[in-house]
This record gives sequence, C-alpha cells and structure tokens, in this order.
Amino acid sequence: MGVRSRVGGAVVVGVAVVAAGAMACERGGPPPPAATSASPPPAPSASAPSAHGTVRLTVAPEGTATFLIDAPLEAIKGRWTKLRGAIDLDPSDLTKSHGEIDLDLGDLHTETFGDPKKDEAQTEHARNWLDIGTDAAGREANRWARFTFTSLDSAAPAKLPEAAGPDGLRTVKVVAKGDLWLHGVTSPKTVKLTVAVSGPASAPTAVRITSDEPLRVSLKEHDVKPRDIAGKFLAGALERVGKKIDDAAQVSLDLTAKKM
Repeated sequence: MGVRSRVGGAVVVGVAVVAAGAMACERGGPPPPAATSASPPPAPSASAPSAHGTVRLTVAPEGTATFLIDAPLEAIKGRWTKLRGAIDLDPSDLTKSHGEIDLDLGDLHTETFGDPKKDEAQTEHARNWLDIGTDAAGREANRWARFTFTSLDSAAPAKLPEAAGPDGLRTVKVVAKGDLWLHGVTSPKTVKLTVAVSGPASAPTAVRITSDEPLRVSLKEHDVKPRDIAGKFLAGALERVGKKIDDAAQVSLDLTAKKM
C-alpha cells in the first residue's frame, strides 16, 4: 500500500472509495471525490526548506502502521514498522501545519493466524497483491505509500501554548485532509489523529501521532488484487476469495517525529 514527498505539502500509513461511497450514499450525502491515476511520486525531500514560523520534525523510521481487513469468513491483520517523512508544525496556528508520512509496503508482515508458517505464506501473497512481489517489474515503483496533507481541517486547541496534557505533554486533536498515493492511484482522505507534543510550546522537539479512527483504504480503488510473484493478475482468484475478505483495509498509525 509509494507517497508524494514535497514536505511543504505533504502526513504513513502504509494500507476504500467503494466502501466510502456506499457509506456516503447511506447517509444521503454526495459520493467522495474520485481517485485519480498518477505516476510514482518522487523520493522524499526532507531537506527542503521549512516554511517561516514552522518547526521541521522528521518522522522516525521505527513507527507502526497496523491494518485490518475484516470479513465474515476471515479477519486479515498485519503491520508495517518502517516509515519516513517530515512534518512542519506551526505552534502559533496548528491548522497551518503540513507534512507527509511514507510507509514502506515491503515491510509488510501479516499476523492473521498466529502460526509463523501460515503467516509467512499469507505475507507473501499480500505483497503479491500489492504488486511488490519478488519478481514484480513495478516492485520499487510501488514500494512506498504516502499520505500528504497541506493543512489541518481542525485542531483543538488551534494554538499549541493553549494545549495541555499529562507528564508535560501538550495534547491536540486534529483532523487532517490530504491525498493518499498507493499503487499509482491518488485518493482523497480525511484522518482523525491525536498529537502529543514534547518540548517548549514555541519550539517543540517531538510529536507522537496516533490514529483516533482507522483510515479506510479501498483495495479495488487502488487496484490491489490477486497477483502472482511477478505481478501478473490471477484471473478468477477474486471470485474465489470474494466472500473471504472485505474491500476496505482499515489502517491505524502510531509514529513519532523529532527535531533533528
């Protein structure tokens, strides 16, 4: 589940418009914006200048993104533990903060069965679905997923000095709107997060970001489907597993970013 790296416009993780569209129709609201195809994003540029008044925080590589694909017959779950990216935090107006989170899809490990051999086999199949199998021609192009946001829809409180929390941390609830790039397709996403900020209010030194709600990613929308190790579509496989898995992967983040 690659990611666009211009820090000035870019937060993850890794890894649903069909599911989102169905939910919107049930509520009577308009369908979500359509996803668009795109070429692979450029490599991240954390060295790009940060905007005036912001503090540049670099995403630590050892974060975690977990996923759950729920279905009546089987709940598939797993995690990624390799991330990258950068966040420009504006302490005086948190809604002006922006950044990116990149997720290394090649680090995927499933944990569905609790049996090492079964989980290892399922992990290989999942990587094939993502078109990053051992012999897939697009393996490197599809290796990274990226969530990019250019501002925050809301932040409570909006000014970091007004935030409070335990153990000297300043805790802020935010809603980030941006774009998810995955397998050559960009789709709009909204993410609800809790941000715990360390350091002085005017010069934060680190943040911990955790999901309040999972990010729902449609497999169909991003062309994630049964493939062999070389990335070739396995005709008929969708019909065989259709009742076994859901279209929506629910992805949750737990990561830190620090001032370098």
